[in-house]
Amino acid sequence: KKPDTERTSMRAICSKVEEEWRQKKKYVRVSRDTVRRRLQGGRSSHQFNMETNAWLMEGEEENLVAFCLDYAARGFPLNHNSLRLHVNTILRTRLGENFPESGVGLNWTDHFVEWHSAQLGRYWSSSLDSNRGRAVNENTHQEWFKLLGETIETYQI
Repeated sequence: KKPDTERTSMRAICSKVEEEWRQKKKYVRVSRDTVRRRLQGGRSSHQFNMETNAWLMEGEEENLVAFCLDYAARGFPLNHNSLRLHVNTILRTRLGENFPESGVGLNWTDHFVEWHSAQLGRYWSSSLDSNRGRAVNENTHQEWFKLLGETIETYQI
């Protein structure tokens, strides 16, 4: 515990943070109650929403990230369509008729990639990347067939 002379009130701390943001031309309101709750180990609203409103369970989410990384390692560009298709398959299997026919929302894959950008960011492709990838490149071509051969051997296809 700090001596009283070195202590700063919660109000002063929040005001200082607000002032630092104001100097950056951003106007942010810092709630003392929120800061106090977080210091005492409380969850952020984002954490709460993730735990209560998320489609995927934690293990499923980790498996999906692993699937995306495996998919990228095989040389297939990751895109929102393939991710959405895979997620919808997982959720239809687990939830059955309780899962909406339309599948996950249109922005769900964007948010997923953003949440896991540290792991997926460098593998994620844009449409321009996909078009460039279709260009003939002898080295890439050889590596793709090498990877294909290893996959055939590994899975005894």
